[in-house]
Amino acid sequence: MLMDSRIVACIVNCLLATSTIVSANARLGDDAALANPLADVPAPGLKPVNIPNDVADGMLIYKINPEYPAKAKKGHISGIVILKARISQAGEISDLRAQCGPEILVEPSLKAVREWKYRPYLLKGKPVEVDTTIKVVFALGGKKKLPFSKDSCPAE
Repeated sequence: MLMDSRIVACIVNCLLATSTIVSANARLGDDAALANPLADVPAPGLKPVNIPNDVADGMLIYKINPEYPAKAKKGHISGIVILKARISQAGEISDLRAQCGPEILVEPSLKAVREWKYRPYLLKGKPVEVDTTIKVVFALGGKKKLPFSKDSCPAE
């Protein structure tokens, strides 16, 4: 029990000393107050960086393909679903919404893409949150040249 109280006292003293130094430097206008390990982490209030979909494609490290709905296959519905995504500093999808596409294909797209993982995007060597566009193509028989449904997003 004596060892535990010594460790706690040491941690408290270290925290007090650090906060005192940082406070003193800040009062003196010394930029050293900002030179702590947390200063290297991007501020949480920064806007996400917009990146093109081909850049995001290159950062993709884990992808599962969406399940083609049986009803869509039976109805010969193919198409492109465009999703707007926010990728966190950790490389995970943190916000995802459909922009356009055949309604029957939207939910399988969202479900699959929510599982995707990316390498963090680095800005000045630090991971940042990014916004991008993800295009999910549903083509019967794996053929990308088939005519798409009228509800499909415009092909670029």
